[in-house]
Amino acid sequence: YAYLESGRRLVPSKLGLVLVQGYHQIDSTLVLPQVRSDIEDQCNKIAKGLADKDTVVKKAIETFATKFDHFIKNIEKMDLLFGASFAKLQDVGKPFTRCGITRRYLQYIPGPPQRLYNKFTETVYPLPVGGIVREWTGRKCPVEGCSFELCTYSVGQPPRTFPLCPNCFNQPEWSLNLDDEEEEKDALDREDEHKERQIRKVAGKQLVLECPLPDDHPLIEDLTVSPDPDSGGVMIMDPHFGPKWR
Repeated sequence: YAYLESGRRLVPSKLGLVLVQGYHQIDSTLVLPQVRSDIEDQCNKIAKGLADKDTVVKKAIETFATKFDHFIKNIEKMDLLFGASFAKLQDVGKPFTRCGITRRYLQYIPGPPQRLYNKFTETVYPLPVGGIVREWTGRKCPVEGCSFELCTYSVGQPPRTFPLCPNCFNQPEWSLNLDDEEEEKDALDREDEHKERQIRKVAGKQLVLECPLPDDHPLIEDLTVSPDPDSGGVMIMDPHFGPKWR
C-alpha cells in the first residue's frame, strides 16, 4: 500500500491511493482520524477513572462491527475506482481539461458511464449522464478554490447547452438535489445523502436532462437573463451559440 523513501517518508502506492478513494466513497471515517481520536479519548478517561473499561470496549466493538457490515454491503462501489486504476484507462482515455488542483490534464473516459480521470491522484470525476460533454475554450471555474477547466453539457432535442464544472458537479454544496427540507438536516445526514448521490453518479445511474449546476452557481448567474416564472428557475444564455446568442 505504500513504500519507504529516504528520510523515512512513506509514499502511497497506486493501490493505496485507490483504497483511500474507495474508503472515502463508502465511509470517510475509515480514513479520517476522528474514530481513532474518540477511542484514544475514551482510553484517557479509563486511565483517569472517568469511564468503565468494559463499556468502552463494548461500544468500540459495536462501532467497528457496524462499519464492517456497512462496508461489506457496499464493497461493490469500489469497482469503478479499481477499474479506472488497473485497466490502464490512461491508454484509452484522451486528455480533456485541466484539473484545478494538480493542473494536470484529466483523461476523458467515454464509458459508459462517461467520466474524467486524474491518473496522478487516482481520482474519478463522474460526469452527467444523458447528454454530450465537450471542452469549452480553456475557461476556468470562478468558484473560489476550484479553478477546474470548464466543459459544456448538451442535452435534449433540439440540444440545449449548459456550462459544466466537473469538480463542482461532484460537490455537495452545488448538488441539484439540495432543497429546503435537506437544509434542515444535520451535517452528517447531508454528507450521507451526498455519498449516495455520488455513488449513483459513479455507477452512471443518474440521468441529468437539465442544467447540471444549480441556479445560484456563479457560472449560471453569469449567464442568467431573467427569472422563469413558469418553472421557478431562470432563463440563461446558451453558451454554445455566442456571439449569436439565444
